[in-house]
Amino acid sequence: MKSKMSFVGLLCLVIAFMVLPLHVGAAIDLVDGEYTISYTVLHSDNDSASIANDYWDKPAKLFVSNGQGTIQMTINKSAWVTEFKVNNQDVKVISQNESADKRTVEFPVTTISNPITADIHVVVKDIQYDHGYKVRFSFDQSSLHQVKETPSNNHQSGEEESTAANSSNGSEASSGRESQVANPQTGDTAQLTILVLLVAVTGFVLMRNFKLKMR
Repeated sequence: MKSKMSFVGLLCLVIAFMVLPLHVGAAIDLVDGEYTISYTVLHSDNDSASIANDYWDKPAKLFVSNGQGTIQMTINKSAWVTEFKVNNQDVKVISQNESADKRTVEFPVTTISNPITADIHVVVKDIQYDHGYKVRFSFDQSSLHQVKETPSNNHQSGEEESTAANSSNGSEASSGRESQVANPQTGDTAQLTILVLLVAVTGFVLMRNFKLKMR
């Protein structure tokens, strides 16, 4: 009997390890395209706005392609923010305007539902301030606004989008959509099917063991 229970326990563990990874790094459930979304720079240990919140322009841009997201944002105190890392990786600089003291950067995201932790370093020479610390970027879901939709498998990166926008004659502006549209990924259906099958197999094994025990 112990061996049967051990088998059931092992089967449950296998199911758990197979199912849990399905939710790690889940795709962003939006149609391909360009969006804007507001956000707040929070302290690392509480939900109050950091003083660094004033160093970032709002809203940010969100580019979605095949469930993969890229956030693009502009720092308006470029000279002060000497370092900006997300997931221990330097963000990519898209453009820089020294006269306006601004630079636009982008980085990949797997979610906009939870705050994204970042490392920044701020240097203000006039007041001899030199400090590095963690902050969190919290995105306002209610502010999400679709600027335009991009055909699947034909989405450009944030940098390419900016270049294309500058060279276009503005004819694409009229095709922008305001509605936020969900984009169920085909992988979600496959994951659900696997989960249902695993639950069915587990139920069958448990029922079989119960019948054997009752004999």
